[in-house]
Amino acid sequence: MSLAAIEPGTCRTLVDFTDPDEFARWEVINDGVMGGLSKGHIEQVDDALSFTGTINTNGGGFTSLRRTLPESAMAGARSLRIVYSGDARTYEVTLRSDARERGRRIAYRAPLTPEESAGEWSVAVIDLAHLETSLFGQQVDAPAFATREAHSIGLIIADGIDGDFAMRLSRIEACA
Repeated sequence: MSLAAIEPGTCRTLVDFTDPDEFARWEVINDGVMGGLSKGHIEQVDDALSFTGTINTNGGGFTSLRRTLPESAMAGARSLRIVYSGDARTYEVTLRSDARERGRRIAYRAPLTPEESAGEWSVAVIDLAHLETSLFGQQVDAPAFATREAHSIGLIIADGIDGDFAMRLSRIEACA
């Protein structure tokens, strides 16, 4: 099913953990796929996804989670609004589309930098025109992110610091 483009001045909910089916759409990808020792885990806690674990920079140094998106779910989007609660670690949003390099999907990334707070929750606004591009953690030249072709969305922690982490994700919206 293809969705209509987001109308200017509005937002479309992509992720909302008040939906009882949302948690099952997510998967964890640990750096063990590259020989690393980091471990991430997810669980549903109230109306949020809890993402916890340990980063080990010996052999990898990352863990991530992602979910697929419906066709055209982000069409017309100019930004993302991400409602989360975190520790002092650096997390990034990751997006993938049809763009490829050496046969692999390019990762489009941006750090979660809170622009506002509402109690224990922070809101990061990600400008989709200013995403960094990478493949296997290395920067690559790539076309601008094509929102209509967005396949997946996720979060990654790869801040180069060994140790435990903990964050919660409540909601993600795509805004025009």
